[in-house]
Amino acid sequence: MGNKKGEDAPYRDEPDRDDAASTSSAVLLGDFDSFPDEALPAYEDTASQPPSVPDFFRGTYPLINWYCAPPQLPFASYDMDETEQRTRFPNYSTNSGTLESMIREQASYPPTYFVTLHGSHTETRRNGNKETKDKINDFFIKINLTNLLSPGPGSDYSGKLELLPDNKRGFRGTRFPSLNPSLQDVEEADELRAWCDRYVADPAGVKSFTLKREIRNHDTKRLEQLLRSAIQETNYRGHLSVDFQTVHQTLIVYSPGMINQWRITTWIRWVFYLTFLWLFSWPFLFFLTSRYAVVKAVYDYADCPPGDDVGRKPTIMSEVDWYHRWESAIRRAALARMMCKDTYLDDAYRIATTRADARGVQVGASPQIPSTGNAFADGAFSLIGQGMRVAQDFNEVRGWGHDT
Repeated sequence: MGNKKGEDAPYRDEPDRDDAASTSSAVLLGDFDSFPDEALPAYEDTASQPPSVPDFFRGTYPLINWYCAPPQLPFASYDMDETEQRTRFPNYSTNSGTLESMIREQASYPPTYFVTLHGSHTETRRNGNKETKDKINDFFIKINLTNLLSPGPGSDYSGKLELLPDNKRGFRGTRFPSLNPSLQDVEEADELRAWCDRYVADPAGVKSFTLKREIRNHDTKRLEQLLRSAIQETNYRGHLSVDFQTVHQTLIVYSPGMINQWRITTWIRWVFYLTFLWLFSWPFLFFLTSRYAVVKAVYDYADCPPGDDVGRKPTIMSEVDWYHRWESAIRRAALARMMCKDTYLDDAYRIATTRADARGVQVGASPQIPSTGNAFADGAFSLIGQGMRVAQDFNEVRGWGHDT
């Protein structure tokens, strides 16, 4: 019989081990040498049938498995985590039509949006009287959520542009947030072009024009609770962190010139960071730069904020529906101790997991084992059969199996 939650946890500290041994302050995902199979959190290969999805959970647009990062611009560079792209291409500061076309094209690409689940625990190692604690990473799962924001660039819905309203303070070619200048007499359809014209005509020697991508109305709190419940079902008792991260969030156009060239050159920035010269250069750049931060590309996960589920309609798929789609894959990836630091848990893995769930009866069923009349031989056949079933299930989930 398997352990119930909260009773006789299969992994625990053992302070009486030898000095060179290591002990864990949290439950691990498997320890096949020390504990019997029935004490381990096992795969549940019964067919998973998610509850029916009400109409108000279905999105306005169908789910399409796509991902395309915003195009990199000429004379551009990124910061270390690719949150911000900076360009000093001269045409963007001298031709308002070119600047406007670029802004509209970039606004059609949503920011790259993903969720990470990181499981870790602390191990205490004792060597004589010396005690050290090491952080052990159990799994790192990363799933791309960008396709939940839009059916894709160039589609009917590719984000909406929002211009800075006249009654809100902001950087309008100023050093500090201000209500002036405004564009009260400009028609809404031409407002972006008017701001581009104003930026190009600005005589300031150092200036910038910023586009920000913003995600709204995603119920991250609810989704985090669901994701934690999926990991909890594996009996994992280590430390779990769930984070929603956004990259390609900001695009800044800098005017050409030596100062702006230096400010976006990576090695020069690091010299200023390491020598603490930024303490002197940052105030200088702040007061010198004429900033335009008047446009946003807004991507709505749903048509209204969380709280009114009955009247709330997602753009692509609700948080609950997405969770049911990925629940089994996330649980199995945690049990497999997957590390997705440089990649994402892709849809191929999710599909393989779904197939394994659908074929749970065949995968988990115990085939009839021949009886030889010899207890030792019959036991050996039984162990071989169990091993073959485990290997088949593992290959199926990893995507290594194939249909015959």
